[in-house]
Amino acid sequence: MEAALRVDRQPSARPLKRVPIERELDSIGPWMQNGTAKRGRAVKSAERTLALFELFSLKQYPMQVGEISRELGIPQPSASMLLRNLSHLGYLQHNRAARTYVPTIRIMLLSEWINRSFNEERSIERRLAEVVQRTGETVALSMQNGVYSQYIWVQMPERPDLAVKSGLLRPITCTASGRALLSLKPNSEIETLIRHCNAEVLEDRHRVRPAELLADIELVRTQGYAETAGHMTPDRAVLAVTVVGSVDQTPMAIGVGGVIRNIAAKRQLILDVLMEFRDSSH
Repeated sequence: MEAALRVDRQPSARPLKRVPIERELDSIGPWMQNGTAKRGRAVKSAERTLALFELFSLKQYPMQVGEISRELGIPQPSASMLLRNLSHLGYLQHNRAARTYVPTIRIMLLSEWINRSFNEERSIERRLAEVVQRTGETVALSMQNGVYSQYIWVQMPERPDLAVKSGLLRPITCTASGRALLSLKPNSEIETLIRHCNAEVLEDRHRVRPAELLADIELVRTQGYAETAGHMTPDRAVLAVTVVGSVDQTPMAIGVGGVIRNIAAKRQLILDVLMEFRDSSH
């Protein structure tokens, strides 16, 4: 769950600098990553539709065509056509006076059946909040997305040492949640993922040696949890265990992360909370 921002606890600290939307989208959608996405293999209109909804999730306000075109890096005529089509289908609402677009409730209803199955009586949200309360650290629920571990649900304390967004993608080989998920796979599949992940990442420090990672994965299998310290982001540590989703039994991982020294000081408490969460999920 290592990520990009640290909220400084010093009262005199300057406000956090806003992360450009393009960088946020780079972390969320593989379709937006320059040099890593296999764009020729993808359906462009589907990519743009998904990127559009991710953009609305980040911005959280109605937007005009020009802003959408600029933020997604697509021609304005293409953006206009996409917005008109989605409006006609009922997924966007068009305010003609303000010339803005915003998603309709239909987007939420598309996944309501998953929400009911997976999150009966908001139990997952409540349970993640309890983990935050008991550990005082950032908590994220993740799943595999290709060669990435993707945060699908994030909860943070009021002043987090590790601030992340739902939807963020991180190399599956470099994160505790990713390594926990890898521990469920045979070594032959892990070796294939290592090769593909090493080819995708942009920084040398995120490339791993297969033999070393396989040894780490074997340790994860033995001890029942994964642990990273500075592997993704300097001075940030994460502890993670696997859990099973209730919709289609998709493996997921829950991780607790923050500053290395704080995680080390609360290590046993965090492990106890994670193991309790895992055992109650079966």
